[in-house]
Amino acid sequence: MENVLVKTVARRHDARMRLILLLLIVVLAGLAFTNPNEADFREHVRQQEGLAGTLGLVVADLVSGGKKGGIQRDNYIFASKFYLGGDGILPREDIAWGIGGQFIEINRR
Repeated sequence: MENVLVKTVARRHDARMRLILLLLIVVLAGLAFTNPNEADFREHVRQQEGLAGTLGLVVADLVSGGKKGGIQRDNYIFASKFYLGGDGILPREDIAWGIGGQFIEINRR
């Protein structure tokens, strides 16, 4: 009888662990698929800042010596960090984190 109880508890524990693992995989896959790219961030800036934001992006692209433009992106699969500069002309300035299709702005000093 005791052996049956131990097996039952072990099965329940295994089922819970599989469920937790499955949920974790689903969440991470969702974050990876909704990880914003540079175009998403540019659109976010345009919506938040309007004309001033659009002009700021154009100026950043012109001042930047890199072929990618002023806005750069570090991709961490589940999230991205967006920054300006760092190409030798402008010093690097982190702007925002992007995760789950949303943006979290980094406080500028």
